[in-house]
Amino acid sequence: MTDLFMTEFADQANDILRGILDQTVECIMLVNLEGELEYINPNGLSVLGFDDLADIGDRRWIDFWPVERRVQALDAFDRARRGQQDRFEGYSPDRHQAPHWWDVSVSPIVGKDGAVTHILSTMRDVTMGVQERLGERMKREEAERFAKRSDSVAREMRHRLKNQLAVVASVAMLLSRYSDSPADLTEQLTVKLQALARAQDLLTIDRDEPPDICVAISQILEASGAGERIEVGTMPAGKLGDDAIQQLALVLGELQTNSLKYGALFFDSGQITLTGTRSDAELAIHWYEDTGRKIDPPEVEGSGFKLLQRLGSTAGSRARVQWHTRGPKIDFYVRALD
Repeated sequence: MTDLFMTEFADQANDILRGILDQTVECIMLVNLEGELEYINPNGLSVLGFDDLADIGDRRWIDFWPVERRVQALDAFDRARRGQQDRFEGYSPDRHQAPHWWDVSVSPIVGKDGAVTHILSTMRDVTMGVQERLGERMKREEAERFAKRSDSVAREMRHRLKNQLAVVASVAMLLSRYSDSPADLTEQLTVKLQALARAQDLLTIDRDEPPDICVAISQILEASGAGERIEVGTMPAGKLGDDAIQQLALVLGELQTNSLKYGALFFDSGQITLTGTRSDAELAIHWYEDTGRKIDPPEVEGSGFKLLQRLGSTAGSRARVQWHTRGPKIDFYVRALD
């Protein structure tokens, strides 16, 4: 074969190679052993956000990778310089910081003498596939979190139901001791169950955290229907757990029922003030009734007082009722959270 034929063949081969590189969808970079770019195919320039090679300036191959990805990229480049092919998947945004994930092949180009002269970096844009995988993973993680949440809610509901049944049983037993008749027992038990039902909205199963003391008291009173006649004064800081909320609902319900029958809520001029103080984890609630007129204390403590003592006491303090000239003053106690 003549030298002219070889020259023409080489020119033709270069044209074919250039056409292949111009048409391929991959980003193809020719890099010298110092890491400097000598060529990028047109599609590579376009997907990276450049018009031509001159726009890249002195940027080296490694500069296309974020700092957190450069160790992996440099390892692959070093292996290619030693004559080994390597492959990795990495994240590298384009010139305008649009996100791109790449499947990268780094290969040595060997000269006639067998020495590595250049590195060929072939980068295939796999952004869509990676985003789909990330989306699927996020969906799986969300499904797992939902399943765990559902299990947690189910366990909490079982625990809550057991507690509710225990509270109902305890209240029913107390009422059976202090009720005058089956009808009286039925009436009082209905009132207590309604108070517990109103307290359910305050329980923490659907809350990020337990409610504040003042919020819990205000909502319990509002749900009872008599809250506008009760002035809530100063309350200490803190939160209330589920047990304390149920206890509070029962006691406030009992006090309101008694007041509607015999006390301040029975009289148009009557008024009730509710305040609180706290000692460590013990919250004292002070219920002060002013009937607007002189009232004599009962000669005999009724079943309501005995029930209040049981419901409104803690291990450290016992509920008590004191009488002033215009009505009762009641102190009762629940446990507070920090």
